[in-house]
Amino acid sequence: MEKDQETHKINLFQLEEFANMKFRRKKKGGLAGKKVPVRELLQWQKGVISQGLLKDSGKEAVTLFKLIQTFMGDRTGKEEEMEIAFTIVSKGILCFEIRDEIYCQLVKQVTFNPSPRSTYRGWDLITLCVQYFPTSHELKNFMVAFFSENMKIQDDERIPLYAKFCIRLLPKTVEEGARGRVPDIKELVGVIEAPFKKQVFGTTLDEIMEIQLEMDKKAELPLVLTVLAQAVIDLEGHKTEGIFRVPGDSALVTTLKIQIENGNYSIAEINDPHIPGSLLKLWMRELLQPIIPTDYYDSAIAAAKSEDAEKSVAVVEKLPKLNRKVVNFVIEYLRQVALPENVPKTKMSVPNLAMVFAPNFLRCPSEDPSVIFNTQKHQQTFVRHLIEKLECKN
Repeated sequence: MEKDQETHKINLFQLEEFANMKFRRKKKGGLAGKKVPVRELLQWQKGVISQGLLKDSGKEAVTLFKLIQTFMGDRTGKEEEMEIAFTIVSKGILCFEIRDEIYCQLVKQVTFNPSPRSTYRGWDLITLCVQYFPTSHELKNFMVAFFSENMKIQDDERIPLYAKFCIRLLPKTVEEGARGRVPDIKELVGVIEAPFKKQVFGTTLDEIMEIQLEMDKKAELPLVLTVLAQAVIDLEGHKTEGIFRVPGDSALVTTLKIQIENGNYSIAEINDPHIPGSLLKLWMRELLQPIIPTDYYDSAIAAAKSEDAEKSVAVVEKLPKLNRKVVNFVIEYLRQVALPENVPKTKMSVPNLAMVFAPNFLRCPSEDPSVIFNTQKHQQTFVRHLIEKLECKN
């Protein structure tokens, strides 16, 4: 690793510009001394920091740094590793003011760390953080650049995998914000190895099917999609009020998600259709590319604005084969949920289903809140057109 660190010494300081703006710069040798170089502040250190890295951080930052050191094995402590991880993740979820401080401390402690084990433990914490709470928008691009450089490391197999996972997930976490609840330790144990598992959440349809074809050479659709859709029906979800609108218990949804990520698709212990229903929407929403890819977004919105359903159908007919198959499956499925005999029970008519599922079909590429808001109704119209007119054939 030492040789690789020398090779990438300049490139790894991707937070230097951010640090110049935001870090405290204490002086060496008292008031008359020179300020500590930023690059020194961005490298692993054995001792404890005397104050937070960021100018606006409080005393809690020092406590967090000690916890990070203990988790990484650079400091002795009485706390169990996952209890420490729980504390750090919880702070990041609940206190937005401390989030950038946590990320900067972690970057510092994995940069030129002389211990591979300590480095990996630091990356474990980073990958947990990116799954549960964001950086500020200001820090995001610097973090992405840091991950990008670490993906280039050639003499360590693990770090590029950590970095690849983080660079894919962080922008989405920044976009969506922190998780709405604090996870328990069992959940953290279940997701800490995520960078080293083949994912079916938060990846692409093509990558999911690569995993699928290893198990079933004839597979045409993602198993996660068909299993969750069928589970809703088996649990009488198509006759349950508010299906796909009422959220399932978030802890149970997360438990089922982790279970599926570990290759167990059994729904035997689930008795609430809102749980697979919520997870089905989450799977669609977390795809790296939505099932209507971004390249087709403008065409879809233009078709919806025209109020000509056939133009919306024409957009689907131009999609890549796999995307088209998934769209056809989901649309046919929503039609079954919206059958006239079901609507009085579910209160989920075609317009209601279109409203709930539109963000899972289409993802506005703009970050402008006003643009996002103004296109929502057109997204809903597009999905309604498909439910009403798409001839579902694969």
